[in-house]
Amino acid sequence: MTIVPTPALLPATVRDAFAPTVTYLNAASYGLLPKAALAAVEVAERGRVSGEFEIPDIDRTVLDCRAAFGRIAGMAAHQVAIGSQVSPFVGLVAESLPPGARVLLADHEFTSVSWPFLARKDLVVRIVPIAELAASVRPDDDVVAVALVQSADGYVVDAQAVVAAAHANGARVLLDVSQAAGWIPLHDTGADWIVSVGFKWLLGPKGTAFLAGTDAALDTLRPLAPGWYAGDKPWETVYDAPVRLAADARRFDVSPVWPAWLGQLPALELLLSVGIENIHRHNVALADRLRTELGLPEGNSAIVSLEVTADTLERLRAARVVGAVRAGRLRLGCHLYNTEADIDRALNVLTGH
Repeated sequence: MTIVPTPALLPATVRDAFAPTVTYLNAASYGLLPKAALAAVEVAERGRVSGEFEIPDIDRTVLDCRAAFGRIAGMAAHQVAIGSQVSPFVGLVAESLPPGARVLLADHEFTSVSWPFLARKDLVVRIVPIAELAASVRPDDDVVAVALVQSADGYVVDAQAVVAAAHANGARVLLDVSQAAGWIPLHDTGADWIVSVGFKWLLGPKGTAFLAGTDAALDTLRPLAPGWYAGDKPWETVYDAPVRLAADARRFDVSPVWPAWLGQLPALELLLSVGIENIHRHNVALADRLRTELGLPEGNSAIVSLEVTADTLERLRAARVVGAVRAGRLRLGCHLYNTEADIDRALNVLTGH
């Protein structure tokens, strides 16, 4: 197969930050951990082995991660809270709503976005086809919640249209960017709340998550289970009453998983040094090579969803081409560490060459 170079692709040297031993096209499940992130985790855990790890040292790392995610999400550092999973952050929004509040969701949504609302039986929840989300907002809706990039097939929501429709009708918007942060520019979505895990396209270890929001939107939330790390001065407010929560988004913080955050920082630094806009062009260009070579129209997503046979899945496994099966279809995801050679190897299997 002839490789036609495209200026949209990143330099091949970006791959040097990673060490895959397979053709890895599965960032939608988890991103490859950069070598620098692994080194940071190993240093921390070796410190625990020897008894020389200093817990307060993590605070600087968390602060830097907060600021880095803020740059990615278009929020200030003081508007970013840290946790370990997305669903508890979505739960903060769901539990902030009064009985009878109206919530608009998309069909086939990832359950970490939908279940916190659906679990409350006193909310009025409507579910509509995702392509009709913006057009379906009504004046009595209170919240629109959606994943910017859909987990099952990589469908990219028109965030600006959804936000514009919601705000025009007096509703707020919660965007889950777990499948978008790290490759889609997010600084101008206009969303009220943004949530994301760190272990997918943000390339961090499992155990990091973010909540970012405007000051006005964050003020509508209340901490449901505040712990010591949500304190105004965590190392000084670690004992006794009264509750002394931080005034900014830190009041929603969960005590950090130490090695996860130490590994997350170099991953975020790598993404920012390469540039999210550059990664976006690279990822979509590679995904479009897959699509066009398979007779599919070009798209705007780094994720490609394909109907394949069980035999094809077995051949992919044998060829060590790693994807995932979601909603009964093969899901492949292209990220900054992928090259045209990766696409060729996948295509050779998928086309039977």
